[in-house]
Amino acid sequence: MQDINAVTAIPGDFFTTASLGTLAGATGAVYIICGTLQKVFNFNPKWLALLVSVIISYVGAYLTQSMNDAVTKYFVALLNGFLIYATATGTNQITGTTPIKDSQQAGFRLQLKHRRNFSTRWW
Repeated sequence: MQDINAVTAIPGDFFTTASLGTLAGATGAVYIICGTLQKVFNFNPKWLALLVSVIISYVGAYLTQSMNDAVTKYFVALLNGFLIYATATGTNQITGTTPIKDSQQAGFRLQLKHRRNFSTRWW
């Protein structure tokens, strides 16, 4: 049973190097980075989240010395980058596709009729 009078320490950082090393931390970082870039710069290509995911994964692989074989280590980091991307964008979910009702076709690109919000899909 937990003591209700015990004082719990509040972490001083929102993200730490230890939390970025987890799937939840890396996924949160990708979501926040891409969502912020979308909101601030109105920039949201589909490849950006994949690039950020792979960079976070490779930095994590570079900073850890868990495997001696560099080829295996960076191959696993690439796979982890894809996993981070799939988790951040929800592509690992089994759902149907919904048609975009508030867009129009303009040449080869799809143009949105309204301004994007922070939680508008960037993938």
